[in-house]
Amino acid sequence: MSWIYGIIHPNRQQITFPDEIKDRALKIIHKKNISICVGGTEKNIFSNHDTGCSDNCWLAVGFAFLKTNNGFKILNNAIWERFLNSAYQPSNLEGHYIILKWNQSNFEIITDRLGLRDIYFSQVGNTIIFSTRIDWLAKSVITKINFKEFGSRWLLFNQISTNSVLENIIRVIAGTAMKINLHSLEYKIEKGNSSFTYTNSKQNKSSYIFSEKLNEIISLPTANNFRTALSLSGGMDSRVILSYMLKNSNKENWETHTFGDNGHPDFITANRIVNDLRITHQNLNRSLPSVQDCIHELTDYANETIVNGSASAILQLNNYKLLQDLNNIIIIDGGFGELWRREFFYRLLLKGRRSLIKKNFNFVLPHLTFHRADIFNDEIKNIMLAGCYEQIENIFNELPLIEDIGIENWLDLFAIKTRLPNYYGHEQSRIDSIVKSYMPFTQLSLLQSLISIPIRIRKDARLFRKIISDNNDRLSKYQLVKGNTSHPYFLNTFQTRLWSLVSNRFNGSNYQINQPVLFLSHIKEFVNDLVNSKSVKECSFYDYNKIRKIYNDYNSGNLKATSELDWFLSFDIFRRSIYSN
Repeated sequence: MSWIYGIIHPNRQQITFPDEIKDRALKIIHKKNISICVGGTEKNIFSNHDTGCSDNCWLAVGFAFLKTNNGFKILNNAIWERFLNSAYQPSNLEGHYIILKWNQSNFEIITDRLGLRDIYFSQVGNTIIFSTRIDWLAKSVITKINFKEFGSRWLLFNQISTNSVLENIIRVIAGTAMKINLHSLEYKIEKGNSSFTYTNSKQNKSSYIFSEKLNEIISLPTANNFRTALSLSGGMDSRVILSYMLKNSNKENWETHTFGDNGHPDFITANRIVNDLRITHQNLNRSLPSVQDCIHELTDYANETIVNGSASAILQLNNYKLLQDLNNIIIIDGGFGELWRREFFYRLLLKGRRSLIKKNFNFVLPHLTFHRADIFNDEIKNIMLAGCYEQIENIFNELPLIEDIGIENWLDLFAIKTRLPNYYGHEQSRIDSIVKSYMPFTQLSLLQSLISIPIRIRKDARLFRKIISDNNDRLSKYQLVKGNTSHPYFLNTFQTRLWSLVSNRFNGSNYQINQPVLFLSHIKEFVNDLVNSKSVKECSFYDYNKIRKIYNDYNSGNLKATSELDWFLSFDIFRRSIYSN
């Protein structure tokens, strides 16, 4: 990520940065009792430090844009300066960002309203330390994993709460501001509030308004003299974005790319589209790094994203590094587009409708589970499970009543409040260290219109199919891809899931390369040493017999065990980093 690591201390002479952080820094800022290291990519770092700020200083990381009379403007250093020195309102900003502002007396941290960027802080004696990387903060703070908070991150699709998963460390996220008095070091946290309006009216124009707003957000790079590079897959969401680009822009202003192996259905479908429509396109598939580099990249990935994915996920996700040298280009992708197709928590809607309405958490929770790996002892598992129930109950109390907005709208707000900051946000932060990018479907001004669009229009991708038909109907001639399987364009949500099940059962997956097998085989000596290490054997929250069985089954060619070992590896890398202080 475009990262920040800072220290506030009344005696500047006592401020020192760990070498690991100092060596990575692109900027080091010292102002009286404040010292800050910032790094990642210069494309996503802005400040008035270079102009010699004497009193009112600021630093911002991420990607932000602002609505003006002349359309949306992407914030560069000059616009950030004007914005922050005026009677600014962070609520006017779109995008994902962290802002630091300080003067002689006060220090303030502000995060974007949806939670796509977050920052952590802790007070140690008369010192306050803050960082966008929780693992770096853990090296200076007495801490340990809070399994009550971490439980939903491991047992469910994603973490439900937006609290820190480490003890003695506070997470600042989703429009929350932290204000610190630099004289007393007293601080207060002001919670953000992103409202989502609801209306019972028919909203005949709601789809049109949505389409116009989405079009404006997709056109953001070219409107600000950047080229656009679309991450094109075989799925519906990137195809919707492509339909606007084909409709509106000269092809000289944009291009597309596809990540991954040339045998994957995403590659095959995307290449059929770009070849037929004569679109400038790159196929990007990074070669497997050396074992040493794999371990280094895995360590960064697991720690930056707090075990967002299994270890082998970096094989696909680090393809972004092939784009990092492109100049004057902004990457866009269809992330979170499932929301507008009424796809999130589909299993819960299908099987847990009655339990949701009755708030029967015992029956709600099983429909949110996602199996990663069974590696913890019973005590830790019970703590994690209790935390899941507590977080589910809290989110029910936070969101509007189901009977007021309807169960489908409730589930979509549930996804915005939980999945966006706890899954998409961590990945967006990681990508910020490599390229300039954003996700059009995650912008607040667009999301605020979500539940004004009737469910019957959104579900089964009816809204998206209409947009594609209106913009460029040729795109409806190509199959869609879900996972490793292709299916006809016209299938609805239920039919698509049924098609995938039947296809995989009788024909096998269209794509045979197993990434976890490939990755774990490549680093097999490291995995063997880790599984047999004293650190793992004596870890107080593991059940080592379970881990040993997973490893033995993996060596016997068991694919389920391979997946579990893949997840165990990701978690244990994170564990070691947290407890290494």
